[in-house]
Amino acid sequence: MKIYQVDSFTKEIFKGNPAAVAIVDIALSDEMMQKIAVEMNLSETAFVKIHDDYCDLRWFTPAAEVPLCGHATLASAFALWHGGHWPSDKMIEFKTLSGSLFTSLDSTGLITMDFPANIATTAEGFDTTELENAFGFPIQEVLHYPAELILIFESEEAVRSANPDDAIIAKQAKNGVIISAQSNGGTYDFVSRYFGPNLGIKEDPVTGFMHTILTPYWAEKTGKTSFKAFQASARTGEMQTELKGNRVILKGNAVMVFETDFILPANH
Repeated sequence: MKIYQVDSFTKEIFKGNPAAVAIVDIALSDEMMQKIAVEMNLSETAFVKIHDDYCDLRWFTPAAEVPLCGHATLASAFALWHGGHWPSDKMIEFKTLSGSLFTSLDSTGLITMDFPANIATTAEGFDTTELENAFGFPIQEVLHYPAELILIFESEEAVRSANPDDAIIAKQAKNGVIISAQSNGGTYDFVSRYFGPNLGIKEDPVTGFMHTILTPYWAEKTGKTSFKAFQASARTGEMQTELKGNRVILKGNAVMVFETDFILPANH
């Protein structure tokens, strides 16, 4: 089985968010996919099954399967085009647990992804004391999305300097905690980070899924529909986002790190 490792949402190797992409040509059990994700030890491993007019796509962290992952979708599309598995001038429809996702490639190498918009709701009466102590900055707003907690800070500095305790983060949300603030630097519109210890990820380097929540949020707050977004993790990453009705368009680059053949055990 062919496996690729791709750095997503970056033009530079060793930046952005690494994902493994397995091109599945024989049936794999859920247990085997989970074991492979543990072996790859990245925030996500994508499993792609190619059909004539679409591809099946699933994503696994080292701890669990997840319903949506942006950076591993971008990595999957890049791997299919780069590896000659799919014509580069043909849009890819990925059928996933979150419905159909569409990806396309332009002449500059920029990959466009069409995702459903995800709307967070305000968490009324949420006690922010413990989290403000953990982050060291006042929290402006708290929102919920299924399995996720979203914290909006007043300053970009609060997002960039965050180093919260895993134990505090782990009990706040089933999956993870998203933090974000408007950027004051002029290059970007907003900055963000994502902490997901319950998914086996202390901090995700660049999170496409998170931006399907933050894009409609910042659109409502600013009146804009297009954004330049920066994820302020140690590896850093950037993307363009746009709200179009009930869809979010994410645009980013990717870099191939390596490709290899994965030898499956007999009981796959």
